[in-house]
Amino acid sequence: MNKFYIQIAIFTLFNTVLFGQNNLNKVEIGNRYQFTSEILSEEREFQVYLPPTYYFNDKNNYPVIYLLDGDYNFHYVTGLVELMSSVSGKIPEFIVVGIADKGASKYRKNCTPNDIEGRNGNAENYIRFIDSELKPLIEEKFRTADYNILIGQSIGGLFVTNFHLQKPDSFKAFIAIDPALWLGEYEIVHRADSIYKEKKSLSTSYYISSSNAQGMGIDKYEEVLETHFTGSRNWKYFNLEEENHNSVGLPTIKKSFEDLFKNWSISESQFKSFNSANDVINHYKELSKTYSSIVSIHPYFLGNIIYYYFNRNKKEDLLILENGIKEHFPSSLEEYYHQLAFNYFENKEYQKAIENYKKSITYNSSSFNAYDGLSKVYLALGDYDNALLSSEKSIELAKSSNARQWMLNQLNASLENIQKEAKM
Repeated sequence: MNKFYIQIAIFTLFNTVLFGQNNLNKVEIGNRYQFTSEILSEEREFQVYLPPTYYFNDKNNYPVIYLLDGDYNFHYVTGLVELMSSVSGKIPEFIVVGIADKGASKYRKNCTPNDIEGRNGNAENYIRFIDSELKPLIEEKFRTADYNILIGQSIGGLFVTNFHLQKPDSFKAFIAIDPALWLGEYEIVHRADSIYKEKKSLSTSYYISSSNAQGMGIDKYEEVLETHFTGSRNWKYFNLEEENHNSVGLPTIKKSFEDLFKNWSISESQFKSFNSANDVINHYKELSKTYSSIVSIHPYFLGNIIYYYFNRNKKEDLLILENGIKEHFPSSLEEYYHQLAFNYFENKEYQKAIENYKKSITYNSSSFNAYDGLSKVYLALGDYDNALLSSEKSIELAKSSNARQWMLNQLNASLENIQKEAKM
């Protein structure tokens, strides 16, 4: 057969198999909502991304990112947030609110300060809309912590900067990505100079970046910040001249997060300097104060800490850790028992593993990880009936908790393994 026709045949088969099915499930990373804004006198829409643990850890509250031009930026920002939080544990998990615009003209108008001559700006109302309508709505509908960040790029970065000047305590951090500060002959720069003269310090964090775009006014704004707040840790400028105006967003946000949450995780050297588990608890208590919310301990770090104490028979430290988590970080108690059970399982202490997996379930009846752990213990004991029941329960709970697909893949593979061994 002619090579060309072989390729056509293969493509046709591929097209029939993959694209001829109408029952394929969509991959969704958020939900879209609509409400009426009295301040703006119009219907407004926004998207919401919820972190992986939102549905199966109802004891946890989450900080919130408010993202301007949300429909444009939502995908890459939520991907970065999930990578840096749930996957790597470098930052806390976040709810992300992508604020939809209503076309470029209205978006520019809403982001432009009212007092820039000839621009017909509406930023005063847009600030009121976010602060008085959108934020209260999000806080009512979702489990939010008292920590939030506002992010905007270009004209949105101008809005973020203006918001920070007018209402600096509305957000804990402001990230202005390659902001268009040139409008009105750098009016925002002159206004910042006047406002900052009256301030001794910045009460919240402000991040600003620049790309290789010219004439944005960012260098002038940095000079104003440097003049009034030399050495302050509450502002930082990222000169990303290797990036263009469209690529600068992700590295700016990543660098801002790395600075904001530089103390979030415990390094190996830091952990080894601790005298006892009390130092671990105190570390996370300090984080709670810094970020104005009760934090949860990332499973990766909690697992490493428990592994260290367990394998060195540091029972007193394990007890200190358990009691400290119970008192100060209840949303992590389920994970504590899950990790402890796993160590007992690895040590072939199966009854203690079962006991601790069941404790995990007591604190969170939706803990599909604990049921998955139980299934592995029962399988090791040759109790195939309970292994199957536990595995099936873990999949049921994972689906009802909107678990990520890779988690479901692992649980399904575990069930298949149990079914295979049960037949042998």
